[in-house]
Amino acid sequence: MEIVKRCDIGKVRDKNQDYVDFIQISDDEAFLVVCDGMGGHAAGEIASKMTAKYILDHFMMHSEFLNDEQIKVWLHSLIHEANRLVYDQSMSSESLKGMGTTVVVAYIYQSHVYIAHVGDSRAYIIDDDIKQITIDDTLVNALVKTGTISEQEAKHHPKKNILLQAVGVSSPLSISFYKEEFKNASLLICSDGLYNSLSDEFILDIFHKNNLVEKIGDELIEKANDFGGYDNIGLVIAKKGGTGCE
Repeated sequence: MEIVKRCDIGKVRDKNQDYVDFIQISDDEAFLVVCDGMGGHAAGEIASKMTAKYILDHFMMHSEFLNDEQIKVWLHSLIHEANRLVYDQSMSSESLKGMGTTVVVAYIYQSHVYIAHVGDSRAYIIDDDIKQITIDDTLVNALVKTGTISEQEAKHHPKKNILLQAVGVSSPLSISFYKEEFKNASLLICSDGLYNSLSDEFILDIFHKNNLVEKIGDELIEKANDFGGYDNIGLVIAKKGGTGCE
């Protein structure tokens, strides 16, 4: 398994509030995190870093997982505790009040990936096609679910970036959890700075024309900036098997 991380400030923002990292335990086990912070001054940057580092630092403290439910409970407990820590920190200073962050974590183990998620950072599985795994915790998705607007209207809705929940500002959190088969494919977790700049088809094309994950990561950042770079761009890619072309 090959893993690469990339994080770029983009062309418009004056601070990078995305934070990405991973732990590779073996060739078939790894833990990936992407956080996209929000809040004025340096607050978003603090929230995303606090959340990612807490989750990464404490992930290995689990006992042996015996089943999927134990993995779910452990991932949820890490995010809930990060939520409490970020909230407590935000209340310690006027300049930090209201800070928060999205989070998407992916635990790859053997032939599956387990994903926990809050906010609008995303996880995709890519092989011959591209499949979005997570569902954004946004106002427009809630409107789509109730039939108030169509999926096509949601793509260009003026309030498409309004989050319904985020780590550090929402209690209790409703954490999404997914289990997907993962073999001979690539996993992409990313902030909205990537997918708001590049279509699914464009992302898929980059994966198919590059064999090395380093080149894929570099080109995703480059093209997102070419198409405006309006936000920070954070991503982690894990590749198993033979996706990509020579």
